[in-house]
Formats: sequence, structure tokens, C-alpha cells
Amino acid sequence: MKKEIDEIDRKILDILFADGRIPVSDIAGSIGLSRPAVAERIENLEEEGFIRGYTAVLKDYPLRHPVTAFVAARHPGLLKGKAEQAVFELSRKREILEVHGVAGEDCLYLKVRVKDMQDLNQLLKDLQQSPLSMETRTTIVLNTYFEKTGGIVLSEKAQKK
Repeated sequence: MKKEIDEIDRKILDILFADGRIPVSDIAGSIGLSRPAVAERIENLEEEGFIRGYTAVLKDYPLRHPVTAFVAARHPGLLKGKAEQAVFELSRKREILEVHGVAGEDCLYLKVRVKDMQDLNQLLKDLQQSPLSMETRTTIVLNTYFEKTGGIVLSEKAQKK
């Protein structure tokens, strides 16, 4: 696995971050490489895990699932290196959008989105019962001022603008 990416790869990632559906030929034109060269670089970035997938951002998803919350979760087993199974179980729950391992009092922070408080309550019960058996603390989001779907700008030139 390639450990570092170069400036051209960063430019490709920046472009794909802005528009994941942009044609490879358009990327090639904007960075001055041939279409096959860009396609090969994208394939390598995918194989090496720099690009984990492509997704659609649904315009009305928050309207159908208006309750967003952050759940701080902890479990003694997670501290003993047994997080993989728990994270796998969490990944299977559609309401859980993100899972972050954290340092501090808690083990994990979860970002969840549900349609109502009843669904949030059920999700919390599921987290607290076997097989997960987690202790949870929940913060409900009152306002979302902005939300981004990806990462940060990677290319140095884009950062200077």
C-alpha cells in the first residue's frame, strides 16, 4: 500500500470531493493529464483506500429523519481491544451515520439520525442491551447550521486560495 499521495492525487481527490460524478475526462482536462492516466490514478486511490466509495447526498433525508443526536457510548470491553465487533454491530444500524473512537471518558461518539424521539429511544435501548450493552449519554441537536459530507481540501494550491 502506498503510504503517501502526491500533489496530483490530492488535486484529483479535491475535484472528486467537490463532485463525485464528474467525468474522468473533465478531471484530466483540469489537471493536464490524459484520461487513462487519471483513470489509473483513481483506481489506485480506490484500491489503496484513499477513496472508500461514492455516495448520493439526499436532499430530503433530514426532512424524513429530522432528529439528529450525538451519542457518547462506553463499554469496558471496548477499552480492552474488543471494539471491532461492537463497531461492526453499530455499522449495521441504519440510524447510525458515523462512529468515532475517542480518547477521554467515553469510548465512542456516534452521530445518529432518526425520524422521531420514539425511534431515538428505541435505538438507545438497543445500544444498552446485549450484545452491545453500552452505557450512553445523548445530546440532541437543536439546530444544524451547516453540514459537510466529506473531508478537507487536500491540495496546497486550493488551501492558499
